[in-house]
Amino acid sequence: MPAVRSNRSALLHTSRQQSSQPTAPNLRRRLTAQARHEADGGSQRRQPRPENVEGSFYVDHTCIDCDTCRWMAPASFTREGDMSAVTRQPEGEAQRQAAMQALLSCPTFSIHVRERDRGELRAAQQSFPLPVEGCANVYHCGFHSEHSFGATSYFIQRPQGNIMVDVPRWTPLLAQRLEQLGGVRWIFLTHRDDVSDHAQWAAHFGAERIIHRSEANQRQGTDKCEVQLEGGGPWTLPGPASSSTAKDPSSAATNNSDDVELIATPGHTAGCVSLLYRPSRALFTGDHLAYSHRLQRLSIFRAYNWHSVSKQLDSVAKLSNLDFVHLLPGHGRRTSFADAADRERQLQAVLEAEGYVAVPAA
Repeated sequence: MPAVRSNRSALLHTSRQQSSQPTAPNLRRRLTAQARHEADGGSQRRQPRPENVEGSFYVDHTCIDCDTCRWMAPASFTREGDMSAVTRQPEGEAQRQAAMQALLSCPTFSIHVRERDRGELRAAQQSFPLPVEGCANVYHCGFHSEHSFGATSYFIQRPQGNIMVDVPRWTPLLAQRLEQLGGVRWIFLTHRDDVSDHAQWAAHFGAERIIHRSEANQRQGTDKCEVQLEGGGPWTLPGPASSSTAKDPSSAATNNSDDVELIATPGHTAGCVSLLYRPSRALFTGDHLAYSHRLQRLSIFRAYNWHSVSKQLDSVAKLSNLDFVHLLPGHGRRTSFADAADRERQLQAVLEAEGYVAVPAA
């Protein structure tokens, strides 16, 4: 298993520009909040939707139906029509905090609160990154970006160097919180859709970005990523020392990075890559595979496939060879399996539902 090779160069602290424009297939749904505000009547779009119940919290008409608030604070937010709405005002401290966290994570700033206690917003801000239940040293970054259509970003704290999986919108307060956890050594970008403010995060932390070469492009600035994967993997990470100075960068034992494996999972796009974090048995899948709340099962979301459904299903079938019990996607909902047998049952269920037929090896 080859280690990824680093060509760390000019980024470190030389650029803080945003290089995070959305890819062409998603442009129709990824207008900026300001553009929608100007095009659709300005302040009227920021008025509460009539589907909201009376109370402090409400969702306005700029919601893009990304589902973030609904899985972060399910007691308060549900889908009404093609947008979210507050269908039950939060009760008690825990529900209010969850609603505030969802407000902060909304990529289009579509959630509002009319009244709040002194310091309540600050407390919610300081709560990020949020520990992911059952996954030691894994955190949800929050502060989702509209440029990534609200994709979820994660943070992995590890002695060999912390990893950010995909990126949230640039948020100085979150950067301070991540500094307290040891900063960011690697920024792993699963694919081109969810790169958001990668340049600002990398510049701030002096982090090296990892993306598959087929996903890198000049328009998003990902052609400047320091590590560009080639071929079909799998790959490991270099250890604390740069792979350019490691005696044997192809040896996971030498570079002490065998806790992480990068797995090619093409299909959604040509160069999708997933990350397996072995200590927590957690697989980060980007837009490759997720739990669908609507279908009540795992899904590849074929309506949003930009490359090859058949290849995406091949990639799902390949996951049976991996040891994980937590699935953490960029889009869709995360889920945990009772055990390996439950994981295999659910993987087979999605393949059967999609009519997958394995092609025998030549």
